[in-house]
Amino acid sequence: MGKEILPEILLPVLGISVSVFTAFRNTQAYNRWWEARTLWGGLVNGSRNWRNGLLALLPNDSDRTAELNKLVGLQVLLVWTLNGELRGSYHPTCAPKIDDLRQQLGLGKNSSSQDLLQLLSAELLKLYDLGRIDGLGRLNLLNFQKETCNFLGGLERIRNQPLPASYDLFIKAIVWIFGYLLFIRLDSMHEPGGALIGFLCLFGFVLAERLGAYRKIHLLMEYLAYP
Repeated sequence: MGKEILPEILLPVLGISVSVFTAFRNTQAYNRWWEARTLWGGLVNGSRNWRNGLLALLPNDSDRTAELNKLVGLQVLLVWTLNGELRGSYHPTCAPKIDDLRQQLGLGKNSSSQDLLQLLSAELLKLYDLGRIDGLGRLNLLNFQKETCNFLGGLERIRNQPLPASYDLFIKAIVWIFGYLLFIRLDSMHEPGGALIGFLCLFGFVLAERLGAYRKIHLLMEYLAYP
């Protein structure tokens, strides 16, 4: 029956097509995941360097601790807020801490990552106007703010530009068709174990296709300790 339904050449050609398209899509998905992880790591490590820069620049007097806590708190909140925006929701264990930090800084619950970037720039300008940091120090801190914008833009690009839906649907359809036809062929050629082998093959191809379709940015929350 399998030979009557399927021409001899159809299954090998379809199998080659499935392998090529699935491998391409899975490779693209992995590259996007790795790029997101690289950008996120750069953002976290850069935030630590930014904190250390503040420690080195601010004078060691009575106002230093309050200024550090406010600025580092804003940077931590920025990273947490960006994480929530990328995920679409905040991690349950992080949400209370984010609310507490916003309350400590006197900010509303709707502060976005863009709002926090602007607030950080304004705070650095205030420190410069008060003579707390010099022009070179302010420039170095602002350079990191520029890098933060680049990291943020790259992560948003990955989140907002997934692989085309039509291509995703095509890959899904061709994998299911190939898996089902392979199941029929094996079932007709090898009885009674052919059905089981065919089902396992179908399950394997569908699993590989679904793994490649998992394009959600999985960013692990990392904490920046206060100085």
